[in-house]
Amino acid sequence: MNYTLNKAALVLLAGSLLLTACDKEDEGSLDGPKPTASFTATAPKVVGLTSEVTFTSTSTDAFLYQWDFGDGTIGSGQTVTHAYTRGGTFKAKLTAVGRGGATPSETQDVTIASTLNLVNQLLTGGSSRTWKLDNATAAPIVVGTEAAPTTYFPGVAAGDLPACQSDDEYTFSTSNTFTYDAKAETFYADRMNYSCQAPLSGTSPFVFGAATGTGLAQFTLSRAGAFIAATDASLTERVYRILSIDNQKMTLRAGSGQNGGTVFTIKMVVKP
Repeated sequence: MNYTLNKAALVLLAGSLLLTACDKEDEGSLDGPKPTASFTATAPKVVGLTSEVTFTSTSTDAFLYQWDFGDGTIGSGQTVTHAYTRGGTFKAKLTAVGRGGATPSETQDVTIASTLNLVNQLLTGGSSRTWKLDNATAAPIVVGTEAAPTTYFPGVAAGDLPACQSDDEYTFSTSNTFTYDAKAETFYADRMNYSCQAPLSGTSPFVFGAATGTGLAQFTLSRAGAFIAATDASLTERVYRILSIDNQKMTLRAGSGQNGGTVFTIKMVVKP
């Protein structure tokens, strides 16, 4: 079990346990071998936008295990699982406490992928991943401004997207290639004519990086005319910010939203 404690509480706990371990007749002295301190750490496991590492003490002659995970947090227990919430290389350390005293371990480097890399992995599935509009949820596409995302169009009810729009597939690969498969038709939204017309299937390179403004990350479609969800979404910028993402669902915002510009908020789901 993993316990996260502040450092003051952990020191008090260690002192209490050490005193309890003393024999009542030894006038407060500790009697026993000094513990050795060592541990193993698993490879990071991506869970959402965090990375979990399980630490297991292999120490001897110890009954209390104090962990410093290297990211400003600490914990206790012989086996603990810690979730790192940011990327970097962290120096994890264990202090083993026994009747013979306390022994610190050597540090171990734990390397965690950046949040940006985790988002990219979720977008592409680590190789190639296909997304569709989430027609099972209400308001899969809304239109407005950054401050008021639904002010121009509040969206349709669940299941009410046109068939020629809801069957579209959008694939992202780790080669930074975006593929749009319109199937038989594309839904045209040009402010004058909203209808199913000839398909606009095609590919485009995309540039992935940190979000400008609200978002976990963003990508820009390089090819003029490329789009996601709506043909009139972010026509000139072709910027799509990832507001949220996991292994099943993603919310995009098309457009930078700068200077009160129009933005499209788009709910997507991984193709089954």
